[in-house]
Amino acid sequence: MISIDATPKNILYWFFWGFAEKLANHLNPFLTNSAFFSALASSRRSIQLYLKATKLKTKPNIICAHNMGTLYPAHQLSKKWDVPFVFDVEDYHPGEFIHMDVKNEKRRREYLMKNLLSRAMAITSASPLIGKYTLKLIGGHPNHTIILNSFPQNEFKSPLLTSKNQNIQKSNIKLIWFSQNISFGRGIEELFEALSQFYKTINSQSINVTLIGYLDKIFEKQIIHPFLNKVKDNSKINISILPPLAQEQLHNELSKHDIGLALELNTADLNRKLCLTNKIITYAQAGLYILATDTPAQKAFIKEHTILGKTCSQNLTEIIGILKEIKSNSFTDNAKMKRFEYSKKLCWEEESKKLMHIWKKLL
Repeated sequence: MISIDATPKNILYWFFWGFAEKLANHLNPFLTNSAFFSALASSRRSIQLYLKATKLKTKPNIICAHNMGTLYPAHQLSKKWDVPFVFDVEDYHPGEFIHMDVKNEKRRREYLMKNLLSRAMAITSASPLIGKYTLKLIGGHPNHTIILNSFPQNEFKSPLLTSKNQNIQKSNIKLIWFSQNISFGRGIEELFEALSQFYKTINSQSINVTLIGYLDKIFEKQIIHPFLNKVKDNSKINISILPPLAQEQLHNELSKHDIGLALELNTADLNRKLCLTNKIITYAQAGLYILATDTPAQKAFIKEHTILGKTCSQNLTEIIGILKEIKSNSFTDNAKMKRFEYSKKLCWEEESKKLMHIWKKLL
């Protein structure tokens, strides 16, 4: 494992590359057909990575690149060493939310993908729609594969084993949502608004909602506290908030719940519409019933795997309607076990076979 120092510990080194990136930003509009200046203007790490890799003493058989900053060095090293390179498109990079120099940065990413990605010996994409948009941008590719970001099957416990080892109250419906941060713009505020209108109609069943992630203090003050004050006299609804969990801990925690919430929103960020987040795959592997909003990628996923859950529109009325439809028979051990067994075909052991096939073919 070789790392590149991205801190100002070596102030001259840090200043040089920061200056080089800014200079490339100013020059790139006049040098739009330069892959070098496009890569440097997009990320100084791209050139740093290339220079670091040229010092390797052992020539590889295959170069595998991942994320936008690695595309230029992978392409250049492939030419230098005369070895094939493979690129994994986990996100549709021109459609991501770009913070600065938006127009030029989008153009740079499109230019690099059109001119360099088409020369990869193989391309993988993390969702069908990311693959579709990528292929349309670069004019197609003869060796393209969808490989989902799934996880090893042994990290997920059988629902039958979980039910046997725990005293699970079947009258409770347990919803769970996780991300790095619990904050605005992820559909959680819409969930709380729906619950605040729905909680009075709860009769025999209780609803427990678990959120996992770093809690944004402003979100806590503006969304969670008002909700808790509103439902404080109702014992049928409970909120639990957990800090981020390590991967295996998270997968173990998921098995204790019934419904996985994938409440992504259609925003100006095109990539959010096209991607399949880790959470929706994780819910599937855990055997949870997935309640997903109808972003194009999630809608297509649930349509292909109808046993796994349901999609709803991104409006309050439909979310409330879905909550009212919740019936405990969807979360019996038998139903959960069927989803768990079905989702084994999505696990990393199966998805990785596609990657191994690509590598063996290239070798």
